[in-house]
Amino acid sequence: MNAPAGEVRSLSRPAPSDAAIRVALVNDYELVLHGLEGMLRPYAERVLVTELDTAANPEHAVEIALFDTYGHAWGGVDRVHSLALDPRVGSVVVYTWQLPPGQLEAVLSAGARGVLAKSMTADALADALVAINRGETIVSPAFDRPHDHAWPGHDFGLTLRESEVAALLARGLSNREIAAALFISEHTVKSHLKSVFRKTGVGTRARAVARIKEDTGFRQSRHAR
Repeated sequence: MNAPAGEVRSLSRPAPSDAAIRVALVNDYELVLHGLEGMLRPYAERVLVTELDTAANPEHAVEIALFDTYGHAWGGVDRVHSLALDPRVGSVVVYTWQLPPGQLEAVLSAGARGVLAKSMTADALADALVAINRGETIVSPAFDRPHDHAWPGHDFGLTLRESEVAALLARGLSNREIAAALFISEHTVKSHLKSVFRKTGVGTRARAVARIKEDTGFRQSRHAR
């Protein structure tokens, strides 16, 4: 399977020690990747982030591709499959705040070696990545979002779920499609959109899309899928 086209940013880092593993961070949004990179930076002796891959597969060989599912419908199963088939990737690890029923099995079947909750401390995340690199399969018992990790629209006061609804709205999905992608009801989508409109100071769907696209946090790679 061909790697998706996108932006790859290799980071200037010292060569990893024998104890450190090389990790590529993968997501469509730069803001998400920078937040995660900052979270792991203090643990570079164990887990060395070498690439930030915006809508792209890693450019260089890495032991782990850590895939943040933010903004990806249906748990990003296709993305996991693409990474798992990439010869430059040793193991694929999904990093998520929530997985709908049935999606855990789907991402594991697609090739993920770990599914880690965003409620983990940074130290626990680093430990889990090291253990997965040793051959373990790790699945967190719960999927929650850490309170100190920013997401697109955070400055507007959007909750994480409102942010994901806004991201899919900006991609042109209908309310029904957003509901299916996030495994929520259309009524819940409408409720989230009402909150998004209020927090972004707009009154229509078109104005909301324009406002969302003005926010740098929501900007994807030109080639993001």
